[in-house]
Amino acid sequence: MKFKTKTMHFQLENKHMYQFFYIRKSKSNSKIGIIYKAVYDNRTPISRDSLKISIPIKYWDDKKQEVKVHSEVEYEKINYLINQHKSEFLAANKKAVRTNRDCFIEFAKEHLEKEYSNVGTKIKYTTVLNSLKKYVQDVLGKDSLTFEELRKIDFIGGYKKWVLKRQYNNRDESISKRTKTIFNYVVVIQTFVKKYNQLNPEKDEIKTIHYTSGIENFDNVEPKMLYPDEIDRLINYNTISVRKTDKTIAAKYQFLFQFFASGLRVSDILLLNFKHFVKGRIEFIVKKNGKKISIPFSYKASKMLGHFYPNEFEVAKLANLLGDIELKGYEVEELININSHMKPLEDLTIDDLVQFQQFLIDDRTEDNSKRLKVLKDIIIRVEILIAKTMSDILGDKPSGLVFDYLDYNDFNDLRIMDKKDLSNEQNYKLHRARTTYNGRLNRIAKRIGVDKITSHVSRHSFAYYMLSTGASVEEISFALGHASIEITQSYIKQFPSRYSDEAISRFGANFNV
Repeated sequence: MKFKTKTMHFQLENKHMYQFFYIRKSKSNSKIGIIYKAVYDNRTPISRDSLKISIPIKYWDDKKQEVKVHSEVEYEKINYLINQHKSEFLAANKKAVRTNRDCFIEFAKEHLEKEYSNVGTKIKYTTVLNSLKKYVQDVLGKDSLTFEELRKIDFIGGYKKWVLKRQYNNRDESISKRTKTIFNYVVVIQTFVKKYNQLNPEKDEIKTIHYTSGIENFDNVEPKMLYPDEIDRLINYNTISVRKTDKTIAAKYQFLFQFFASGLRVSDILLLNFKHFVKGRIEFIVKKNGKKISIPFSYKASKMLGHFYPNEFEVAKLANLLGDIELKGYEVEELININSHMKPLEDLTIDDLVQFQQFLIDDRTEDNSKRLKVLKDIIIRVEILIAKTMSDILGDKPSGLVFDYLDYNDFNDLRIMDKKDLSNEQNYKLHRARTTYNGRLNRIAKRIGVDKITSHVSRHSFAYYMLSTGASVEEISFALGHASIEITQSYIKQFPSRYSDEAISRFGANFNV
């Protein structure tokens, strides 16, 4: 067996001694491995010991020399034990230091390159690190930022003042964005410091509790979402531009598709393939966390796609007429009056049924409540069949991207149900496509009088309305495809307090005072 020693090795002043961890296949089961630790002096083995911990080999990360995050293994406990062994090794060799770890900025850039795949995140974080580097060079007059310098209590305070002065010295002091920018910069630095602390348990922790002090806490800012009247404005939006290049109408339908398709992430809809439509559902691997997700393909979502695929949607509607569903006797009785001289009852389409529903709603001459209830149930059944047919039609298409922001030829190496590990070039093109999409949404927001619309607003909005209709946190988490329920809870705690208004009203209705 070859041992990889590049990832985690330690140097002594006069020696090259290092410790690393690896997994060895079990003799009784080739799918199970036992975790070992080894200590080498240059290329001479000093010791090899079993940790007596067995795990499925597929959950071992050979590069990071730790257990992958997975519910089937106690990864936190095992990785904690591995870190304990690392600490003991370093304690026994007090002069040992990690290589390539003298400069915090270099450490952060290395970690950013290895652990982050999202191009947008990389660009934002690199901007922060470059800002930090400029501060160290121009203000502190140093070539690198040592960890000892980072430990100084006044270091981050000086950096915050420098950022504020550098970025907003000549701007209106009333601009609220200035403190948020500083807050975001400091949080990024704090993230890398916490990662350093985690990877170096044997060293004194670098305290970061004071990093955001004196800055408005933006963690509690309510996430942007659309309220019902804003969604109505978006639905009724029609472009006022005569330019052929104005793609805001397409962006509107893409946003509404996201909203009605469980708030799909923008990266997932941009990479959405026809082959992800399976038996009335949308099934794919979430790009961000590699989690498999399966959500129902609703009629409203299929209707939004009808803007891009009108012929397919029309075929789906004509394939599911009223005569194609089984009606009960009382339903036929309520619908018999719909019978038109132009069209038999069994030939009525979903559009005919919706038109008749609106007629009954507007009719004030008699009580139509019973008939409306029957009609609503029938419409729901027809819609489900149409969505299923639309899913089959799209799924039968050759493999290709549903939306046209990206060229499929640049992404045809991606397997349909595999985790999307994109190349740097693919990530860049995805980032550009996201920027283009959000730019179109921003133009819509200005035209309909909404503060802000981005692709992620659809996700916040979906979660908000799911919660307000009584869905549990677990249901919302599953629908959103979150990696953990804690992420969903962080969404919920930031929602406007009015989401509980309906529940409070139901509570009050139980009492007569």
